[in-house]
Amino acid sequence: MTAPFLSLAQIRNRLILTARWVLRDHQPTPDGHCPICRTADCPVAAAARDVLRAATEVHLWDTANQPAECDRDDTSSPG
Repeated sequence: MTAPFLSLAQIRNRLILTARWVLRDHQPTPDGHCPICRTADCPVAAAARDVLRAATEVHLWDTANQPAECDRDDTSSPG
């Protein structure tokens, strides 16, 4: 399937799977260096961790947890 036909959940799942795949390939060796990038702090692994963190913490399509908008006509609250 191509991207225009994917739901938000499918796109999120593909991002998670891709980030896990990248982390598996860029897993540091016992000396702490990435076997692909050959650096101690692999920027690719850091980006994949950021993607995983963002994909698992944020649910953009979940509107149940959104803060309610305040009513501008409500004069009962001070301020």
